[in-house]
Amino acid sequence: MPPDFDVRSLTVEKLADEQLQKALQGALGTVRRKSSEAMDRLGQGEAMRDLAGKIRYENVNEMRTNLELFAQRVEARGTTVLWAPSAGDARTLLAGIAREHGVVKAVLSKSMVGEEIEAEQALRGAGVSPIQTDLGERVVQLAHERPSHITAPCLHMSAAQVGRLLSRTTGMEYTDSPSGICRYLAESMRPVFLSAHMGVSGANLGVADSGKLLMVENEGNVRLGYTLPKLHVVLVGIERLVHTFAEAAVMLSLLPRMATGQPASSYVSLLSPAPPPGQTRYLVLVDNGRSKVFNAGPHRDLLKCIRCGACMNVCPVYEKVGGHAYRWTYPGPIGIALAPFMAPPSVGARVVDLCSLCGACTEACPVRIPLDRLIVQARAAAVALRPAAEVARERKALKWYSRAMKGRLSYRFSHWCHRLLKRKFPDRLEGWGRDMGWAGARTAPSPAATLFRKLLRKSHGRR
Repeated sequence: MPPDFDVRSLTVEKLADEQLQKALQGALGTVRRKSSEAMDRLGQGEAMRDLAGKIRYENVNEMRTNLELFAQRVEARGTTVLWAPSAGDARTLLAGIAREHGVVKAVLSKSMVGEEIEAEQALRGAGVSPIQTDLGERVVQLAHERPSHITAPCLHMSAAQVGRLLSRTTGMEYTDSPSGICRYLAESMRPVFLSAHMGVSGANLGVADSGKLLMVENEGNVRLGYTLPKLHVVLVGIERLVHTFAEAAVMLSLLPRMATGQPASSYVSLLSPAPPPGQTRYLVLVDNGRSKVFNAGPHRDLLKCIRCGACMNVCPVYEKVGGHAYRWTYPGPIGIALAPFMAPPSVGARVVDLCSLCGACTEACPVRIPLDRLIVQARAAAVALRPAAEVARERKALKWYSRAMKGRLSYRFSHWCHRLLKRKFPDRLEGWGRDMGWAGARTAPSPAATLFRKLLRKSHGRR
């Protein structure tokens, strides 16, 4: 990730993109409406959220015990369990498996952990040709982009843009019909599945007491990816475990409703820990900063996340800038809160500014993660990642601002100074605004000629 990650310039760029604004508003508005309707039809939605939050909290706190039990159950049935402390370790393991088995072609099912560890790049480095099988993931792969949303990778693109991309990169006859695009990609992917030597997937949940893996999807590509190839590798974050299937069922009732507004996903797969005859399976359990989050006091709540994307769907900042402005795997509020612990330092130091602290994410979260509070704490953690001189300047500016706002006379004096500077030295004031990061994204209004205090005196006779 580049060291000069500039949140302000990226924000200005995204706000000026009319097509992006239209795509985000249309898609997110639809998802919010459908999710609200789906939760209303569920009944006792708040009680379900309370239960889901409690289940995830208990399982996160018992993470080590669940991991040991899960690994034992899986290994006892013939699946090889591998541990990856970091993303680099996970890439090395994945590339090593591919080389050991002589893999030339691989299919990748949609997996946020796969994106997190850059599984596609790891396979390319091992001489493998990897093809993303999820429709949205395939589109962003062809566009050489990252997914912009956890559940909808190409949310930022219109159907016309996708049609032009596919026409240019695959030879598809141009169409902007969503059904036509889906049909073309589905038909073109069938030969890829049949010729693949290796399937790589994630898993939504692991059930510790049985060793089973739970996967949900809407296209059927995950199922094809883990059944047809002779080699299957599953990438799972170490926090994605529940103890029993009854607990998993609670998550299943909320995940599709909050993610897409569906009462249930089109496909729900429950994989036995024993691979089918003739198939070799590896389970890679990925840490990559999760233990750091686990040990970070209240931030442990972040590991409750079920990756539904609900916090992004309601976030007013995400709706304006899109997922690519966050510059790492996880955008939106959950990505901001996780960034100081899991993202590259250049991102963790800056991405925390992409939040208005409105609290909509906390209200929407189906497992009761207090995201607004944790984002405030993430901002405090991000201070250590920023240049000391910059932090000193910000603290000095805030100190002066605090003094100006605390007293009646100091407030009135600062207001008078601001008006004077705006009238007599506008260029200098604008220069200060650029230095503080304001003028590049917005124009500061002139201070009001009539103070609120004057209006108050006039209407109530108060000082």
